[in-house]
Amino acid sequence: MTASVFARPHPQAAAIAGINITPLVDVMLVLLVIFMVTMPIRSESIGLTLPGVAPPIPRPEPVQLQVQADGSALLDGVRVELSALTTELRAQHAQAPKAALSLDGSGEAEYRAFAFALAAARNAGYRDIAIRR
Repeated sequence: MTASVFARPHPQAAAIAGINITPLVDVMLVLLVIFMVTMPIRSESIGLTLPGVAPPIPRPEPVQLQVQADGSALLDGVRVELSALTTELRAQHAQAPKAALSLDGSGEAEYRAFAFALAAARNAGYRDIAIRR
């Protein structure tokens, strides 16, 4: 066995290569306590006058128009021929100009009668037209 003049020291534990976050946590806790103490002191009420809410404007009931299979129409449940439909719709629109029109066609109704009823509603002045099936 040979002895070396330059003897190696005993292996030491390796240094921990990490960040010590204990001081960071301490500082954050101190700041948290400071903010918790000072915030109730700083809370003051500000006098504001807010605008009120206007009551909603009631919309009239929609006008019901149903196109039947025989080529006639039901305007709010009253039978009307397609030839007089534009006149009746104008009268209805004059009574309630903000009302919407609900147009419904039966499954057996012809497309021509439905298209005529839609054109009559537009000519009468209705712009809110709901087409139902």
